[in-house]
Amino acid sequence: MIYRVLSKERMYQAEELWNYCFEKKTEPFFRYYFEQYCGKDNMVIGGFDKVGEEEKLRTMLHVNPYMLRLRGQEMLVPYLVGIATAPEARGQHLLRPLLETAFEVLRSQGFPFVTLMPISAGIYLPYEFAYCYYRHEYKMPLAKLQIPAIGDDLSVERLDLASLLQAVTDEETQPCNPLADIYASVTAAWNGVPQRTAFQWRKLLSVVTQENVLCAVVYRAGKAVGYMLYSLTDGTFNVQELLTQDAAAKNRLLQYAAGHRSEAQEFCWLAEPWDKTYLGFEDQALTGRLQPFMMARCLDARLALAKLPVAESMSSGSVVVLLTDKMIERNNHLLQLRTSPGKLEAVSTLEQEEVTMDMGAFTQLYFGAFSSSELWEAGHIKCSDVRKLQLLDELFPKCRTYNNEYF
Repeated sequence: MIYRVLSKERMYQAEELWNYCFEKKTEPFFRYYFEQYCGKDNMVIGGFDKVGEEEKLRTMLHVNPYMLRLRGQEMLVPYLVGIATAPEARGQHLLRPLLETAFEVLRSQGFPFVTLMPISAGIYLPYEFAYCYYRHEYKMPLAKLQIPAIGDDLSVERLDLASLLQAVTDEETQPCNPLADIYASVTAAWNGVPQRTAFQWRKLLSVVTQENVLCAVVYRAGKAVGYMLYSLTDGTFNVQELLTQDAAAKNRLLQYAAGHRSEAQEFCWLAEPWDKTYLGFEDQALTGRLQPFMMARCLDARLALAKLPVAESMSSGSVVVLLTDKMIERNNHLLQLRTSPGKLEAVSTLEQEEVTMDMGAFTQLYFGAFSSSELWEAGHIKCSDVRKLQLLDELFPKCRTYNNEYF
């Protein structure tokens, strides 16, 4: 098996494999992805098998670039999508060498982390991917969605996404995108959030307009204070994204959703993991559940630590940490982390480790999904002196992580 980055001439094989495993060639997303995006703004890595004189693509993954705001700084983090193996090559354990190739390429390009949305966590846990993003899932009959009003100064209007796409695409006009303003303001204090540039908004709007996604915007005194992207498909009101500046605006949009009982019977929404809408539900069976959403993995722990912002209030101290990696040999480290106000020094050492964690736990810690104390309590961190966890909790404070990108 030969692994390489796909050239433009080989991209038709990626299209054929995607057509077999995911969306079909006749679907809007497929047409947009391969006509306007794939091979132009991303990279595809594949494994080829020699069949006679022809090389056939047997396995692939797509590397889509995203700029995340991670612990207050912008960091380019590739998003792995379209991971697939041709049916005739399944059972041959091709995923590991495919990931190893991708990790080597991306490490050489200076990327500390990658993310992916797994179809099954069990596929990627052995390769030390770990869940770093969660969502609160609501599924209920739409008739059961009963949301109280908070204030009466809010109004809702539908927004034509096709017109918005035209506006943000027109280079001769200054684009006015109320969704972008709301997205930026609402997510400003959250962690791991993709930064939606004008290009990212055009990409998103190009897809959702073809997939008949609708949009409702909530206003207060003429100012947009929230929006909801949603679809009405097969009797389900499906919320694709709902962001508001306060609870009153959120409730107003959910009331708007509840008014669609003639168009839908079911309601589905993946809310932020800290959402508390369920506190007002009379039926506890409708309160939903916490659902893992997206995984991440560290490719270069030393580089990640070098990029880590440290608060001026950081205590002075030190802890010896053993970081282990089963796939990337150069990503195994025994480090003494020395902290002081606004500073972190990571120094190789031969001292006895005080804390041990694998790349999955380190990634969750860095992304702020869990504190070191929580990971220790769950058995994902080993520690000879639990007092050392206090320093790690201070160095890696737990955050509200959010990511709603699907490709």
